[in-house]
Amino acid sequence: MFVVVVLLATVLASFTDWLFYDVLIHRFYAASPGVWRPGGRVRIVISQIVGTLATTSAVALAWLVHGKPLLVAALLWAAGPLPATLQNLQWMRIHPAIGASHATGWLARLLIATCLAHSLL
Repeated sequence: MFVVVVLLATVLASFTDWLFYDVLIHRFYAASPGVWRPGGRVRIVISQIVGTLATTSAVALAWLVHGKPLLVAALLWAAGPLPATLQNLQWMRIHPAIGASHATGWLARLLIATCLAHSLL
């Protein structure tokens, strides 16, 4: 069941990634063209692997800390994606809307993972 939860959370988070990393902020990417590498299938696969590892970790922690999915998601977010995004905003030429959307996208992924783990495990 653990693997099913990870796969389901990964699929659902793919949609929130698409929303927060593309749809909502697409126009802001033009403000910092030199920061972004060209896309491609290999980068998409690597990004999915990283997202799946993060999702797996969140599901595992939510399973270990049973009954507190929102707390687990918030602590994971505050320990990793949020500070990394804030640091990137300090040193990289990216629009603040991109940073806010990316941080929110990570929070959505972690909430999906921990809430599914809480509900299904």
